[in-house]
Amino acid sequence: MQLKDLADSVIHGYEVTREEALELYNAPLELLKEGASKITSAFFKEALELCCISNGKCGKCSEDCKFCSQSRHYNTGVGESPLKTVDEFFAEAKYNADRGVHRFSIVTSGPRLTHDEVKVIAEAYRKISTELRISCCGSLGLLNLNDLKLLKENGLSRYHCNVETSPDFFKEICTTHTLKQKERTIAYAKEAGLEICSGCIIGMGESIEDRVDIALYLRKLQVDSTPVNILNPIKGTPLENREIVTPDEVRRCIAVFRYVLPKTVLRLAGGRLLIQKYFSDLYNYGINAEITGDMLTTAGMTIANDIDTAIKCDRVIKKIDSVKPV
Repeated sequence: MQLKDLADSVIHGYEVTREEALELYNAPLELLKEGASKITSAFFKEALELCCISNGKCGKCSEDCKFCSQSRHYNTGVGESPLKTVDEFFAEAKYNADRGVHRFSIVTSGPRLTHDEVKVIAEAYRKISTELRISCCGSLGLLNLNDLKLLKENGLSRYHCNVETSPDFFKEICTTHTLKQKERTIAYAKEAGLEICSGCIIGMGESIEDRVDIALYLRKLQVDSTPVNILNPIKGTPLENREIVTPDEVRRCIAVFRYVLPKTVLRLAGGRLLIQKYFSDLYNYGINAEITGDMLTTAGMTIANDIDTAIKCDRVIKKIDSVKPV
């Protein structure tokens, strides 16, 4: 199939093969841009979704993810803080809801929360979901089915568990847990009735083939939302000296993701300040959502700036839960 015809085929239900995805990655940028924009428009129009994250529990993580400033294996200067209170979570959610943000996600360090900690977060979700116009998301580690059901019953709508990178490259990034464990958590979340948010970090030393395989892996997992993070090399981590990926690498990666994941929300996530000079151009390559505000331990973009940029780019900030394939 000719690459110029591939976007139309994807819109009509065709699934891009690995070989085609690799060919796409090396195609002229204008061709990628035209096709990815066409696919995004076909399934999402010009809708843009904003979400935010709360660093609900920080530091002292037992895992050895090489990119992470919160791992106790590395000396990064990031401190430890206990789980926030229900009132603290509610105040953060209200601040964002009042400014038009669609989703509020609680993110915690460590491989998993205790059941008592889960109950605190469940109470926070119940209060937020009943009193505010904002959807509740969570990134709380490798939880079991019962805990995920409890959270769902109290207002959680989407669960986040990043695959981080390709199946072949994962062992180069983390040795203390496996992708199989992540797959099990994702399966539990689906069984509990939750939508799935799962994505990756690019720029950790992975190959072009790895980036294509990430997209194919996420397609296999049938995720609803995919955050794309650009590695922000943190001093003290094993990846502190990695070069930042180039703008064209980011554009190509996101465009290929759009071809492979045509009905998945593609979310610009961590590392946004590294690409702030050109991030709005990524709307044309497939991005239709973004994390606004600060990240976990690094600065991000302000809500006002994101809304202003979106409007200037003719994006429509949609109402809660309305950024879905048509």
